[in-house]
Amino acid sequence: MARPLRKDAADRRAALLDAARVVFAEEGIDAPLDRIAERAGVGRATLYRNFPGRTEIALAVLLDDVAELGETFASPTAPDAFLDFLVDLSARLVRNTALGGVVRASPSPDILTPLRQAMVKAALPSLRVSQAAGVVRPDLKGSDVRVLSAMLGGGIHNARPAERNAIARRTLELVLDAVRARVGDGA
Repeated sequence: MARPLRKDAADRRAALLDAARVVFAEEGIDAPLDRIAERAGVGRATLYRNFPGRTEIALAVLLDDVAELGETFASPTAPDAFLDFLVDLSARLVRNTALGGVVRASPSPDILTPLRQAMVKAALPSLRVSQAAGVVRPDLKGSDVRVLSAMLGGGIHNARPAERNAIARRTLELVLDAVRARVGDGA
């Protein structure tokens, strides 16, 4: 088990993640990593001690985003909670399009295991509430979130910026329709 970070180390890591979000959004995924360290107010050695490369920092930003998504949907009560989860997930995928590309190109599928596990954990509470309310198909499983996420992110991956939002909206409509319960679905 990893030891918890000292407060100063945790603060530097958080600053690096915040800086990475901004730099990647402003300059794209190929922005120099030194720019992230500079924006975070730390040295290059601190950046590389925390994140050995571009894939690791992109994955960390995405994990942080999924953790926030999990907090948002930790105790849902609304019958449409899972639909709301998917809407929020879609918006995050649009915002993190470039980061998703780096993760998809990761050198090992094992590096994605923590992200996949975090996504399932974030989705389960809302999925259970929506299934119990009869809003969402009863045959959906937590592991299906990986498929749904791929569907939501796949269409926007190489889309031109001018068409990205339209593709994201249409993909979301199709995914929401696919997960909704139908008349005759047994709970």
